[in-house]
Amino acid sequence: MSKKIELTLPALHTAQLQVVREAKRFNVVCCGRRWGKTVLGMDRLIQKALQGKPAAWYAPNYRLLADVWRQLNTTLRSIITRTNQQEWRIELCGGGVIEMWSLDSPDSGRGRAYAVAVVDECAMVPDLEQVWQQTIRPMLTDYRGEAWFLSTPKGIDYFKLLFDRGQDPELSEWASWQMPTARNTRIVAGEIESARLDLTDGSFSQEYLALFVNWEGSVFRRVGEAATAPLRTQPEAGHHYSIGCDWGRSNDYTVFIVLDITARSVVAIERSRGIDYTLQSKRLQSLSERWHPQQIIAEQNSIGQPIIEQLTREGLRIDSFTTTNASKAQVIESLALAFERGDIRIPHDPVLIGELVAYQAERLQSGLLRYGAPSGQHDDTVMALAMVWSAVTTQHRLVYPMPDSAIVVSDFHIPEHWPRAFGLDIRWLTMAAVWGALDPQSDVLYLYSEYFEEVESAAHVEAIRKRGAWIPGLFETQANGRDRVDGNRLLQMYQSLGLSLQMVNNPLESGVLKLWERMHTGRLKVCASLSQFLEQRRLYRRDDRECIVTERDHLVDAARCLVSGIDRLRRKPVPTLPASLKPLGERSWMS
Repeated sequence: MSKKIELTLPALHTAQLQVVREAKRFNVVCCGRRWGKTVLGMDRLIQKALQGKPAAWYAPNYRLLADVWRQLNTTLRSIITRTNQQEWRIELCGGGVIEMWSLDSPDSGRGRAYAVAVVDECAMVPDLEQVWQQTIRPMLTDYRGEAWFLSTPKGIDYFKLLFDRGQDPELSEWASWQMPTARNTRIVAGEIESARLDLTDGSFSQEYLALFVNWEGSVFRRVGEAATAPLRTQPEAGHHYSIGCDWGRSNDYTVFIVLDITARSVVAIERSRGIDYTLQSKRLQSLSERWHPQQIIAEQNSIGQPIIEQLTREGLRIDSFTTTNASKAQVIESLALAFERGDIRIPHDPVLIGELVAYQAERLQSGLLRYGAPSGQHDDTVMALAMVWSAVTTQHRLVYPMPDSAIVVSDFHIPEHWPRAFGLDIRWLTMAAVWGALDPQSDVLYLYSEYFEEVESAAHVEAIRKRGAWIPGLFETQANGRDRVDGNRLLQMYQSLGLSLQMVNNPLESGVLKLWERMHTGRLKVCASLSQFLEQRRLYRRDDRECIVTERDHLVDAARCLVSGIDRLRRKPVPTLPASLKPLGERSWMS
């Protein structure tokens, strides 16, 4: 008669049991310190070995391997038939085998076959990609074995890529979890709060909140603190909503984010990839019917424009967002400030949190910042959130809040008899000019051309004269902090270089009001080719003190000069013929 042996295994806490319950074939657990990943990994290893199957444990080095070796020998001592520490091998009753490997060499254990492989402290493994691709994954083929990747994160690395696989609904064999230290209910909450006060925001986010912190140019701080908003399935009475949309291209995701304007929190996220745009459009329509948003803002670059046009024809009102370096910087900086101030709340969504924490800023040679996800990563949820947050929080501060559709017209041939001029803005070597032509019958001013460059003065003059040397330029001498003397000298300098310039009085507030009144009454239209002017107009806003923000506003200021001096517009001169060449009826005769 066989002898019955009782084996007592460490009890799993609630969060560990959740992971076991939701596990798939390949599992990635990103956890905070002292969450209990080693206990979970040992449990997964032992369960397979008790079924008489071979199991493998991998650690970055022998020191970490030795700790688990001792714990396994203590836990399994009643059923161990043989151990060999030189080979790091434990044999059990029933035929199960546990082998342990240090990943000092990425080829450790090559040639074996396992029913489960547990990789501990993955983020500390220097060649994790090679280890997985060339060593561990082939070992699981015979038994169709499972894998467990366990680690506290260490920046943006291959462990982050594996985690992202677990969040991809298309990869049905993968699952991943983000488990902060607090999910271990055996840890005293006060100890976690004490650590938060002692550590930097980045260190606490990584070590205790299990966030993938980008230590090189990280943009968003205090993300973990903001992750307290519950996800909802329907609107709350008395609350207002907006939707941000970032369309997916090739390998990117399409993301819809619903923002509760009243509570300043994200309440719903839809993320998809690999579906056609007809279905994406229907999903956005369905989302709109459910939440009744005050505003939908969607990226119009590339594929976005035709989708927006189709949805507009079907009755869905969408405000478009053109992504450029300047517009992207504005919305990202606005969102970063919201997290810094604690003005926004988000759900504990691993994808959204991961993209926010990984998001980075790179300083270009020009001194400007370029924002984006690290190489190989995604920023779709970040952009959808940044667009809708900026639209909601700056809408009431925009100087010219009407949509492009209210003022933009297709380019057309300007009649020769319409009077013209251009407004001019000069700041050091940067010059901005906007040309306008006035329809004498309707009093509509059409902005039809733009110039915005940073070059030497002579190059500015040449470029502007090519568009019509006869067209007068309107210039405010005391703009941009210049005094009258300096402004007059600048005016004279450009006049001597060949520009036909006239001085106009263009006070800020009254000039802004004149431009606004023309837009609002339909007496100012902008040709579609003026993309830089339209971009700057969308960003033209007031700050928290109701002062105009004087950045990225060169072309808008040039247009303000043009409108302030609209009575100076001039028709193209008609060449006159010498009297000897005029028809007889036009000659003057003396008796």
